[in-house]
Amino acid sequence: MQAQGRDNVAAQAAEMVAAAAVNENQANVGQAQPAGVRPMHQLVEQFLKLKPPKFTGIGDSETAPRWVEELEKAFDLLGCTETEKISLATYQLQDNANDWWKAVRDRVFPIGTAQTWAMFVEIVNSKYSFESAQEQKLAEFMRLHQEQRTVSQYEAEFTQLSRLPKK
Repeated sequence: MQAQGRDNVAAQAAEMVAAAAVNENQANVGQAQPAGVRPMHQLVEQFLKLKPPKFTGIGDSETAPRWVEELEKAFDLLGCTETEKISLATYQLQDNANDWWKAVRDRVFPIGTAQTWAMFVEIVNSKYSFESAQEQKLAEFMRLHQEQRTVSQYEAEFTQLSRLPKK
């Protein structure tokens, strides 16, 4: 009889520990986790459920910055660290972009160098956002007038043109 009572107490204690862990995980949603706390396979699974875009390196001058922006929304939601952001972003590279990254990654992040998201974004933008395209967008922005557009249409074009790719 005493053994059964101890088993019930142990089962209740295990349930309490599990509930506390769930509550702690829910409280930490959106906060960056220290490296090694969250298993990478779990992070990748959560990331892929958000259906992040892939990047092939093909497109206009806005393709790379828009790809980065979409990834950053997922990273903010998941509370990713700098290293996790880079790992997840490079997982989404395909075709030419993936080949390019494999060729340059050791020069961008030599062994012993801190990997930062800002540096990764800078190198991607320098490769895939062209200066002439930036100048073209700036000229379009400067010529923008409302003319026959509604305020909403004008605001939408203004917003699109104001998103110049960063160097």
